[in-house]
Amino acid sequence: MLLMAMDFNLESGKPAFQYRRNPLAPSVFQIFMLKEEKGSYEPVGEYTLLDLSEDLDITEKKVINLVSLLNGRRKLVELGNLTKARLLFTMVPKRSEGDPTKIIFRSYNGSGPSVENAVLTLEKGVLDDSQTRETDS
Repeated sequence: MLLMAMDFNLESGKPAFQYRRNPLAPSVFQIFMLKEEKGSYEPVGEYTLLDLSEDLDITEKKVINLVSLLNGRRKLVELGNLTKARLLFTMVPKRSEGDPTKIIFRSYNGSGPSVENAVLTLEKGVLDDSQTRETDS
């Protein structure tokens, strides 16, 4: 019972991240981060849909999942039954320390090559460096 109460408290607080559709580009979703010192949300990235044949409602559900992950939530919207495809991703290597984090998402439906689906771009420092660092193997 205590765990449920803690989950509820986490869910009911002001989230660190939010999203909004870009009013000028329907296939772009802006990612906002709460700036405690200002008490307001400021843009820190965007999710740009590349595969314009994808239904924007499905794209928005993907963005909801990404923002949920950024907020530390584990309960995500199940999309496999809607897309009938696997979503793959690749982190683009940074060329310099100040570069933003870029993640390319690809859809794979089980036949042929995967198709570029979207790009997530986040300002430097939004993701913890330990989440974006490549491991030496």
